[in-house]
Amino acid sequence: MRTMQLFQKNLILTLILTVFVTGILPEADAGIEAVKGKKYKLTKRHGPWMIMVAGLSDIPDSRRSKGLSAQEAADELVFELRKRGIPAYTFQQESVIQRFNTLDRLGREERRSYAAQRAGISVIAGNYSDSNDDVAQKTLKYIKKFQPKVLTENGVYKKTPGQPGPLSGAFLAINPRLSPQEVANRKQDPLIAKLNSGIEYSLLKNKGKYSLVVASFYGNSVTKTATSRFQNASKTLKVGKSLDLAAENAWRLAKALRNAKSYGFPAGAARDIDAYVLHEKYRSIVTVGSFDSPDDPRLTAYAKLFGSKMKPHPETNVESMTAEYFVIPGKTPQSPPIASWVFDPKPTLMRVPKAR
Repeated sequence: MRTMQLFQKNLILTLILTVFVTGILPEADAGIEAVKGKKYKLTKRHGPWMIMVAGLSDIPDSRRSKGLSAQEAADELVFELRKRGIPAYTFQQESVIQRFNTLDRLGREERRSYAAQRAGISVIAGNYSDSNDDVAQKTLKYIKKFQPKVLTENGVYKKTPGQPGPLSGAFLAINPRLSPQEVANRKQDPLIAKLNSGIEYSLLKNKGKYSLVVASFYGNSVTKTATSRFQNASKTLKVGKSLDLAAENAWRLAKALRNAKSYGFPAGAARDIDAYVLHEKYRSIVTVGSFDSPDDPRLTAYAKLFGSKMKPHPETNVESMTAEYFVIPGKTPQSPPIASWVFDPKPTLMRVPKAR
């Protein structure tokens, strides 16, 4: 009986530890890549809030006898964190020398310099929307107590009263590759989240990093109905023509694009178009595509398809820049069109906002 109780106790403890280590990590379920020897470098696409895990720098060659370089140790630490489901990256910081003019004690002008920033390499982990993110706080707590082999078994770290663990000095910070303004631009407006909750074809569900805005619908007033998505959404939302009508138009266009092949748009279409809707404070927009990079070649094709083109005027035959449009024809050639929409003259790339 005692053996069974001990087994059950150990099993419960194992499950608790498993939940703690993997359940708190934002990308653990997605499968964080961990390839030994591969370099994972920090970019602007990461973050915006992250955990500054550790900063490493090389000692002078005259004092170095053996062991890993700062780069090798950083890469190994990144590998250990990634094995535990934590997306970690390295960030190379170059040395910056500042020079200035001054006077010596005899009043003669001389030029001096000092190291404003010393070279080093940092290990940074996580991708969080803000510093108060629950997952960020729990992961930070875990990292502070983590004992990576690369630091504990190679003599790199020496325990001190102020630094009980090799990573106990970890802290939350913004991605060093982003400016404060870029971080502010990424922060999602709570109103946007409210306006887009539970809608069909929501851009917030787009798994890519970028999407292309092809149509915009503006409104100047809130429809006074009990079912209005915009009514009472914000006390400051005081505008003119119906935002609900704009929202409905955007949704109908997105739905039509997702069935573009059946409508023959564009001419000779081989497949439907993945379209999304986003409701903003004063407009609703339709975007197409899901892209991980602004250099994706599919963006050029979409921009050409939806953007305005030089076309002859039907009456004067004079060529002019004309916006593209999408028409759902009536049941007969004589019937008026069921619906029609005009696309933005110049499609624009936007970063996909992520739901919290």
